[in-house]
Amino acid sequence: MGKYILRSIKCLFLVGFLFCAVVLIMFYTSEHEPDLKPWDLFKGNLTKVLIFFGAYAVVYPLIGYSKKDVAIGDALITKRQTIVNALNDMNLVEETDSQNIHNYMRFRNKSAIVKILRLGEDAVTLTESDGMLTIEGQRKDVVRVAMRIERVLTQDEDSKEIS
Repeated sequence: MGKYILRSIKCLFLVGFLFCAVVLIMFYTSEHEPDLKPWDLFKGNLTKVLIFFGAYAVVYPLIGYSKKDVAIGDALITKRQTIVNALNDMNLVEETDSQNIHNYMRFRNKSAIVKILRLGEDAVTLTESDGMLTIEGQRKDVVRVAMRIERVLTQDEDSKEIS
């Protein structure tokens, strides 16, 4: 619940900031009456705008983040380096200590720009349990990582069968 509230607040902050920036740019680059102020544009509609931002901040964390299970068969420890290499190719770096935790990995994006634009919500978490790998994070990252891991593991199995 705490993660959800934090994500909602970050979302509200980011969308509000971007909205204000766009409105101010449009206001000051267009011709208008000298006594008109930017907040005068929302007289009578301010409540509707605030309700929209509030609803967006409540809904986005529900649909923007997800979990996905990928069957990996063997224990994660046997395929750990293959998965780490595949995710490193996707500009994700491991944040966890590989030596001490055998069924958990956390990856973050290398790009500082991506970290800033996502307000620090760029982590992808992999947890292994009973031959299933649970991937958790932003929906688009979860889909990309799951597809990549499935592809790399099937290529790895195919190369073992050929040998």
